[in-house]
Amino acid sequence: MGIALFVARLILALVFLVAGVTKLADRAGSRQAITDFGLPAQLAALLGILLPLAELAVAAALLPASTAWWGALGALALLLAFIAGIGVNLARGRKPDCHCFGQLHSAPAGWATLLRNGVLAAVASFILWQGREGAGPSAVRWIAALSSVQLLALVGGLLVLGLLVLEGWFLVHLLRQNGRLLVRLEALEQRVASGDAAPPEAEEAPQAMPETGLPVGTEAPGFSLWGLYGETLMLEALRARGKPVMLLFTDPNCGPCTSLLPEIGRWQQEHGERLTISLISRGTPEENRTKSAEHGLTGVLLQRDWEVSEAYQVEGTPSAVVVESEGKIGSHLSAGPDAIRSLMVRTAGEPAQLPMHPQQTQGEPCPNCGQVHAADNGQAAQQPVPAGPAIGEPAPPLKLPNLIGKKVNLTAFRGKKTLVLFWNPGCGFCQQMLDDLKDFEANPPEGAPKLLVVSTGTVAENTAMGLRSTVVLDKTFSVGTAFGANGTPMAVLVDEQGKIASELAAGASRVLGLAGIAPEPANNGSGGGQAVPAATKVGEPAPPIKLPDLDGNTVDLADFKDQETLLLFWNPGCGFCQRMLDDLKALEADPPEGAPEILVVSAGTTEANRALGFRSTVVLDQGFNTGLAFGASGTPSAVLVDSEGKVASEVAVGAPAVLGLAGASQTEA
Repeated sequence: MGIALFVARLILALVFLVAGVTKLADRAGSRQAITDFGLPAQLAALLGILLPLAELAVAAALLPASTAWWGALGALALLLAFIAGIGVNLARGRKPDCHCFGQLHSAPAGWATLLRNGVLAAVASFILWQGREGAGPSAVRWIAALSSVQLLALVGGLLVLGLLVLEGWFLVHLLRQNGRLLVRLEALEQRVASGDAAPPEAEEAPQAMPETGLPVGTEAPGFSLWGLYGETLMLEALRARGKPVMLLFTDPNCGPCTSLLPEIGRWQQEHGERLTISLISRGTPEENRTKSAEHGLTGVLLQRDWEVSEAYQVEGTPSAVVVESEGKIGSHLSAGPDAIRSLMVRTAGEPAQLPMHPQQTQGEPCPNCGQVHAADNGQAAQQPVPAGPAIGEPAPPLKLPNLIGKKVNLTAFRGKKTLVLFWNPGCGFCQQMLDDLKDFEANPPEGAPKLLVVSTGTVAENTAMGLRSTVVLDKTFSVGTAFGANGTPMAVLVDEQGKIASELAAGASRVLGLAGIAPEPANNGSGGGQAVPAATKVGEPAPPIKLPDLDGNTVDLADFKDQETLLLFWNPGCGFCQRMLDDLKALEADPPEGAPEILVVSAGTTEANRALGFRSTVVLDQGFNTGLAFGASGTPSAVLVDSEGKVASEVAVGAPAVLGLAGASQTEA
């Protein structure tokens, strides 16, 4: 019995020693784990130190026979606390990362974790059951009784055991990082052995690497991860923008990942209007936040260990995969910087071919996102966009699926004049001209062209608009680019012979003019010569606001009296809103002294807005009527309302101006 008790104490001591040391080595991760389990953030820093110290104290107390009973009691108390915390979270449907052994081993808590702690608690109970005087021989006395040769042998054995454990841990992680290479080599060997692949010298072109990752067209695994400022973001939130999503798997300690970060920051700026790029990293928020700020990165999410990587069959970093807006896998996995660059070109096209800022008059809202792009708005310089075909030249080929999946060819419209309209359901100014467009469909003027809508977004979003005309889906905007379009709403006429019959029209009023109708001033607001309500002047009472929040409850601006309020006009589909999202969340998490309360007045669906993860109150204004009443002409824009309910500032337009009005500044890109 004495030997069994001695072994039980050694096992418990070793477990608590490793747990305490590894937690101290990763205190930031320990603090995050404590917060994840639902304890107050104010206690995380203190508990992040006290918990590993308690574990080390338990390990030390288990060794001498005189304190072994107390050590077992401490071990049982800690294990029961762990079991209770894990059980409560599992009952709530949550699986926070246990961080049981720091960075040595960390995984989401589950029934296996409960079972492991239960077994260890049983071992501690076994020691307690024997009483204070029956804890078995003392490890200290046993070591003291060893001869010099025996002591050296013991130390050497422990060192060898430790080295074997470290080597095993290293090999496991090395195999996980390089597993993809082994899979590719095995597949290539099988092809050569079966005679399917010719020797390299006999091939005219290099063989393509085996397809890896999840099969294209299968459902993309969902996830819910922490951002860099404590927010939670799901895959659904990334997809809610109606664009393909590129997931880039990185690691702060990966050299090739670090070398790729400047390019990723540039891609997010250049391709943001057509592609959502999100990084899934590991490590602490602090080290990732530093690199994110250095390279102007947004949308950085943190996985606990490798849980999301494993779900997507990622075996090394950097790797990337595209998820379509409908939630399906849109590409095979690309591993390594070169493969990721190639995937970027295939997905978004060359930077010069991307839709950037549409042509517009100074001060006129952007037809694509509604923002007035000032020269100092902090965004990247406008990229040159290739001109579309000239009048009289054949229209580029167009063959796209409609809303029921049937292919539609532009050649089918030959024999009648056709207005090709480039559209985005998430574009605020597209929505504002929707009624005019429906009136056009219901009562087309004499000689009016047929309407063909080339749209981004999902089938559901486009179906919900209720257009009678043919709508085809161009998720990557490649057809729009071929016609020279660089934003929405834009349109061009194609004549009966399939040739370009007009210049490209940008903005609602010009698009409707091309269709042969004049828009109603109240329905539009694109800035294309439309009447916009005069802005409320500084010092005047703010226009009344009574709008539903995301739970359907009516929110009244009058309820915000006695405090300064920042009204933020927002659109989840606006690319420039998305680019300032991380800065806005940082402001919510750590507002400067005297910062105003934020009230977000947003377009879009309840789901799209909820998925953004705002802490501030969000109300829905689908017609942008509230923004127009305050004199706003696009998104993002904002205005201050003082504690007496009066307008306290001019309307700020663009991310830097909005954040400046809130008392913050935008992260340098």
